[in-house]
Amino acid sequence: MKIKLVISVLLSITLFSINANASERQERIYLTQIINQLNAIKPLVIAASLQQPKTNRVQFHYSHYLDAHHKKHNGLAEDLNQIEMSIQNKLSHIPIEPSVLPSIKGDYILHSKSQN
Repeated sequence: MKIKLVISVLLSITLFSINANASERQERIYLTQIINQLNAIKPLVIAASLQQPKTNRVQFHYSHYLDAHHKKHNGLAEDLNQIEMSIQNKLSHIPIEPSVLPSIKGDYILHSKSQN
């Protein structure tokens, strides 16, 4: 009976670790596909910006623009680039094992002599 329990626990742990690795791998696949889609969208953004009539009262901001207070804002193209850079950073990030720090030794509380 104990052997069956141990085996089932070990199989559960193994399946959990396999599933964790599979989901991380799948995440990387999806993120790479998103980057590919963003790269496919960028030429469409440029083409659409060239087709926008300059006489429209309301302009869609395909690229950065200055507001009435001369503050610079991103347009669609810059936002897409930032999204891509963020995904690239995530994909190029190599996980680092957490450091094990030694425990702090010493007494950092000031004791008054009258308490002794």
